[in-house]
Amino acid sequence: MWKRRKSRQLKIAGILKYFLIAFLFLIIIVVFLVLKDKLFIIGQVEVKEDRVGCASLDQLKNTSSLLGKNLFVMDEKKVTKNLLEKFICVKKVNLVKILPDKVEIKVTGRAPAAILSSLKTKPASTSSLIANIATPSAQDISDVLIVDSEGVIFSKDTGGINIPRIYFYDLSLSLGKKLKEDFISNILKILDKVKLFGIVVKESRVSEDTFLIYSDTPPFKIVFRLDNKVDFQLASLQLILSEAKIYSRELEFIDLRFDKPVVKIAPKK
Repeated sequence: MWKRRKSRQLKIAGILKYFLIAFLFLIIIVVFLVLKDKLFIIGQVEVKEDRVGCASLDQLKNTSSLLGKNLFVMDEKKVTKNLLEKFICVKKVNLVKILPDKVEIKVTGRAPAAILSSLKTKPASTSSLIANIATPSAQDISDVLIVDSEGVIFSKDTGGINIPRIYFYDLSLSLGKKLKEDFISNILKILDKVKLFGIVVKESRVSEDTFLIYSDTPPFKIVFRLDNKVDFQLASLQLILSEAKIYSRELEFIDLRFDKPVVKIAPKK
């Protein structure tokens, strides 16, 4: 009885071993056919783009180098890396495999957040920067570039774009350069908030860690320090504006760089 049971177990084990070997052999054949069969060789590459101004569809397709590659073993990370490195205006790449031989590339470009204008002449001091505000002429500007919300400078084409223009005195600007993300995000946060407060910004300028905005409706200046206390400065500004509205005061100057803001009220007419 015991010998009969052992014999049956050995037979079952032998059958399972046979099926396992056959299954592994089948997998090897399938993998071999997938790799060698022309059925899965990429013959179609379709590119869809959104806001990509620095490359044509053909340039994006050619850079991907996908034609002739196997659909299942193509290096998606390498394709993405090549596109991001070659075209600085590209922010995101997504690849979609479509059986049997097609790849769809979805490319998203960077969204303009601000126009950066580099000025040739730096003011002698922060005080002179604050005191003298005049719209720069074309001769005063050395370069004009576009930056996104991540701080990446990706274009020189400023035509037809309605976004904030920021003048810089001591910043080296060039295509492909990445500014500190918190630096540009703080500037954009300030501009968004003062707009919500009802302030129309005519000019904005940066010198080192000082950010100056000038409004002509009503005409007054606001000075910020670009550090980790921007939210605190904005809260102080909101309180100052609320008090000025309550007491019908016209503000002329607000300096938020200090723990106790400096506020100058315009003389009554």
